[in-house]
Amino acid sequence: MPTASPARWPRPTRARASSCAGPRSIRCTTSGSSSTRMCWPWWGGRAMSEAAVMHTDAFVWDVAALDASDSRRFGGKATGLARMVAAGIPVPPAFVVSTDAFRAFAEGGRRLPRGLHAQVDQAVAALGETLGRRFGGGAGAQPLLVSVRSGAQVSMPGMMDTVLNLGLDAAAAEWLIAQGRDRRFVIDTWLRFWKMYSEIVLGLDGEDFVEALAPVRARAESGALDLAALEQAVVTWLEEQGAESTATAPAEQLREAIAAVFRSWDSPRAKAYREHHGIPHDLGTAVTVQAMVFGNADADSGSGVAFSRNPNDGTPALYGEYLVGRQGEDIVSGAATPVDLSRDEPGYEELRRRLDGYADVLEALYRDAVDIEFTVQAGTLYLLQVRPAKRTAEAAVRIAADLVEQGMIDAATAVSRVSADQVRKLLRPVFDPAQLAAATPIARGIGSSPGQTSGIAVLDSDRAAERAAAGEKVVLLRPTTSPLDIRGMLAAEGVLTARGGALSHAAVVSRALDKPCVVGCEALVIDPDARAFSTGGRTWHEGDAIAIDGGSGEVYAQAIALAAPEQASDGLERLLQAAEAASGAQVWSQGLGASAAPGLGVVSLTDIAGSLGRLQDMAQRVRDVGRGGGAQAEQALADIAQALAAPALAAAGQRPLHVRIPVVASARARVLLPDWEEFDPHLFLPMGNPAYIRAWLCGLDAAARAAGRHITVLLGGLVEDGEWRLFREAAASFAAVEPGVLVQNVAALEQAPAMLAGGAQVWLDMDELVHSAYGSVSVPNVAGAVLDAYVAQGAISARPDARLRPFLRALVQALVQARGHNGEPLGAACGAQVLPELAGELLRLGVHRFSVPHEQRDLIRLMLGQQATAQG
Repeated sequence: MPTASPARWPRPTRARASSCAGPRSIRCTTSGSSSTRMCWPWWGGRAMSEAAVMHTDAFVWDVAALDASDSRRFGGKATGLARMVAAGIPVPPAFVVSTDAFRAFAEGGRRLPRGLHAQVDQAVAALGETLGRRFGGGAGAQPLLVSVRSGAQVSMPGMMDTVLNLGLDAAAAEWLIAQGRDRRFVIDTWLRFWKMYSEIVLGLDGEDFVEALAPVRARAESGALDLAALEQAVVTWLEEQGAESTATAPAEQLREAIAAVFRSWDSPRAKAYREHHGIPHDLGTAVTVQAMVFGNADADSGSGVAFSRNPNDGTPALYGEYLVGRQGEDIVSGAATPVDLSRDEPGYEELRRRLDGYADVLEALYRDAVDIEFTVQAGTLYLLQVRPAKRTAEAAVRIAADLVEQGMIDAATAVSRVSADQVRKLLRPVFDPAQLAAATPIARGIGSSPGQTSGIAVLDSDRAAERAAAGEKVVLLRPTTSPLDIRGMLAAEGVLTARGGALSHAAVVSRALDKPCVVGCEALVIDPDARAFSTGGRTWHEGDAIAIDGGSGEVYAQAIALAAPEQASDGLERLLQAAEAASGAQVWSQGLGASAAPGLGVVSLTDIAGSLGRLQDMAQRVRDVGRGGGAQAEQALADIAQALAAPALAAAGQRPLHVRIPVVASARARVLLPDWEEFDPHLFLPMGNPAYIRAWLCGLDAAARAAGRHITVLLGGLVEDGEWRLFREAAASFAAVEPGVLVQNVAALEQAPAMLAGGAQVWLDMDELVHSAYGSVSVPNVAGAVLDAYVAQGAISARPDARLRPFLRALVQALVQARGHNGEPLGAACGAQVLPELAGELLRLGVHRFSVPHEQRDLIRLMLGQQATAQG
């Protein structure tokens, strides 16, 4: 394996947060003298003089002179370069066209604004002066080649356009060859540019370009054809394709490339990505123009991407890939299998050591895990880009927790960096262990985005989106992916490719989407035209079942059921404890499997009856009591109550337990209880049948006494304080029972301060309160997407379950104030789809106890912590 010469590696400054607070000058030697000033660590270059630094007041800025904190104006790419320059990290010099120019472009009919051309010309001339090169073509001087890259404030990997190797024309290419540069290398560099330019700027098919020019290229590489003829062949092909521009002058090509990058902001794939991630459409993009370095220059060159921490699981170790003798786009395209920098592969120890050092510096600057694009040219390392690393949910949680322990960020920052969606994904189901043990993988690739999923195999992105929209679970199979596949990738449950490494397009985008992904599965032959895939002499077709494991890389030609994970990660629990400390809230569970919950709250005895298969039995005993069955019927219902309370008491252990008596008049009872309409009408009133209440209290008291503890019993459906007083009197005969109230309507909420003053423990049933306040269909029975569409339609101003109506807010405030007088606890019982806006509003009003479904508990703990830190 070729390796770079250790003597030529630039040495990084090992810095921590305390030593990387801002820009600093770098000691360098220029023209035989030593001076302290900003210089570019560049092959054959010169220090940047005062005159070479641009002082434009409009659109174009030297990255060494811009405000690195203003990423909205200059984009993440340029501000990252500015930070690296200030930290003494070797980067090729660059300038940025700001988002001010993009907005002028968008508002001016998608034309570059007046004055930009002159500023770009001045900037590129300064770039050439810095390096002792000339931009604009022609012979007689070392040509300056540049890359033209997008750079929005928020990273959108693979969604925006890039043009590389811009700056050659036929005369300049011939001059390079005459100076001793390898003829094949020069032609490859030049035609790589033309391929990208024809695709991105002119909207033509780059593969058609490569195929059409192949014969002419072969003659030019052999020396049988001069490069002027090769350039004419390119122009002829462009004219035949109806290209709007056939400019060969680099200055004009640069202007066209900048406009094309601006246009790519509004491409369908970029819009779809922003909508999926909630990125505002009005941010716009900057354009960074940077001097090229070449990973394909010779055997001591290469390109790669490195992460300061593993983006799959958050392990604090260098993770990355390096392609020898290739340019950076070859990593992203997945066209070749790279060197794995996370392994101790011989010959790359020094490269890993240097990248480790720079990663330490950059983590200290960003206070976060970063990913780095780099190129080695003729044995010298250059960093081309840095940004906060895209990561999976598992990695996000671990990195946030680890950075707190390392003192790089505080707990509030850590909590804000992990989204509820990431926690939801971390708790997502995994392959059923029994089915997995019986399954045999048909192939194994590179697990590049963790997660396990099953679905039908679909080999085309558009069909994947269509079948997913029809309700099918889809796994997208492709030889490799490109930005054109984003629609299918968004719709699919997971992605599988035959080629590419862990930093290919498929891997990077899947990781950003947090979808299971397996790449580089070379044993699998994927034929999109035949809609089939095969390995080992067997063939499967589109529509057949497939399962993939994005962690292990294993592929199965069958469906494997999913099951709940056995436990969450240690990093997640550390993060959630920090969230709880920030919010000061207690989050109880309504389920019986909540081993870590501080208490079990508002547990439904009806739900327990259903899980034990005793729902009909319970309904019959309720019916008997309502029919006046006397002491025998009452005892039978008490026996069922005792049996239902036993598992709840066992699950609670010594923690508080609050159970709710079934309310026969509730909407749930209408659905769950057979022959509901035949029940005694007195049962539809909370205290309408004293025997019914007495039976439940008797059975629950017996269960609590058998467990040697107390139990809080909640009665719902009340509308006045008088009902509460009757319930309290009924409960007074049972020593192990503490009575409480479940507020389910606006009338009861108005009366709740009086109930609280009378000693009631009060819980707010938020689903029923929202329903009571709106008087429309019960919110839990309407899917969130339907409610969102209703809001978008303009029918209502906001989702009913997203915020409290003003009169509800006032009533809750009054109840919180009443609680403050007597110190009695107040809780909110929330349904399965708790929105962070509503939970946060309750927290702000002073509600600090929440009861939620067990599977939602961790999400609510995080949401409340984030709400509290945002307020603070």
